[in-house]
Amino acid sequence: MKAKRSYLLLALALLAPVALLARPDGDKPATAADSSVVPRGPTTDQSTTSKLVYGLLSDSRYAYRPRKLDDALSQDVYKHYLDALDPSKQFFTAQDIEGFMPLSTQLDEAIKSGQLTPAYDIFSVYRKRVGERVAHARRLVKGNHFDFTTDERWEYDREQAPWAKDGAELDDLWRKSVMNDWLRLKMAGKKPEAIVQTLDKRYANLERSVEELDSEDVFQTFLNAYTSAVDPHTDYFTPKTAEQFNQQMSLSLEGIGAVLQRQDDTVVIREIVPGGPADLSGKLQPGARIVGVAQGDGAFTDVIGWRTDDVVDLIRGKKGTRVRLEFIPPEAGVDGPPSTVTIVRDQVKLAEQAAKSEIMTLPASGREPERRIGVIKLPTFYQDFEGRRRNPNDYTSATRDVRRLLDGFKTQNIDGVVMDLRANGGGSLDEARPVHRPGPGGAGARVRRPGLGQR
Repeated sequence: MKAKRSYLLLALALLAPVALLARPDGDKPATAADSSVVPRGPTTDQSTTSKLVYGLLSDSRYAYRPRKLDDALSQDVYKHYLDALDPSKQFFTAQDIEGFMPLSTQLDEAIKSGQLTPAYDIFSVYRKRVGERVAHARRLVKGNHFDFTTDERWEYDREQAPWAKDGAELDDLWRKSVMNDWLRLKMAGKKPEAIVQTLDKRYANLERSVEELDSEDVFQTFLNAYTSAVDPHTDYFTPKTAEQFNQQMSLSLEGIGAVLQRQDDTVVIREIVPGGPADLSGKLQPGARIVGVAQGDGAFTDVIGWRTDDVVDLIRGKKGTRVRLEFIPPEAGVDGPPSTVTIVRDQVKLAEQAAKSEIMTLPASGREPERRIGVIKLPTFYQDFEGRRRNPNDYTSATRDVRRLLDGFKTQNIDGVVMDLRANGGGSLDEARPVHRPGPGGAGARVRRPGLGQR
């Protein structure tokens, strides 16, 4: 890993959380220490970071509402952590939770000291339970002994449901879950053979996604259980997440301009950024499967089976440097021969996330005349933090772009302006405040929600 530091960013940011999804077994109460599954504990850097985060949130004046880290907060952190791991209560049993209870009042000292073994022990049991549940689900699918003539219900929302008392109750819960998945595919027109193949693959991918979680993932999930218990708008970012956040906020990155996603055991190009290096190469297209990555004239690294973010780390790099990709074109099929392409990395602008404007004409209706309405769509409150530090008069900013679009409307003879924030997931608080502030200093947004009036 390039970065040795960890960052705590206190921002109005709604990023996708680490996906810890799965579903448990075992009739005996589990103690957190009886699993040998890795990762087993924090690194030295993570222990140090834990103590620093404690200093910021519970033992300083930096937090908006500092909260003392005691047994009461420890229990809140414990609840948030369980909710992050198993929100639908489909993996842990009540017996597991009973085994964890002694740890619920120990997490405060663990955070203060940086000795986070209790959090990793709970995760180890979770990871074991996921493997057990997935094995059970795959057996059910392959057995295909479902009776759809009975009157049974599958409850999607299990937030308020109690924990299953033991493995037998959890087995029955999963039986209904698998039946529901089967029935949905059957109603979509799939044949039994195709349903077996689809669900078996789905559950196998579920287990793999949890098996691939590393120490950084567990650490970030646990630290966010702490930060959210103190303040729901505060998130902890690992160095990698912080870098991704800064790139999203600056609407730019140094790389090849391709969006990647995992598909089975390979990483596939989902889309190409128009005008980026990958697009200009003329060789890559959506659907291409990346099987190898090389730096400059170096040897190729086989990336089949790698996590998407690890492949992204190999492909990204400094502007002007070369990266070579070994890929299988989409038209070549699964076993087609690979091709290679050399791409010079460059600055890639993420234009689709920038503020955009359009003018809509509302037709006349009754006594109401025709109206021209300017619409500004703002997907995120972005700001190039580093660019602002370098030059406070010229940097990427949602507020500056919105003001520019508003100035452009002045010559368009419009009757009103609507700020469309429906797809806005948050971002920089420094940008959100001016956009909502009325008057000369801000853009002046008025929000209307169905049933809630206007604000």
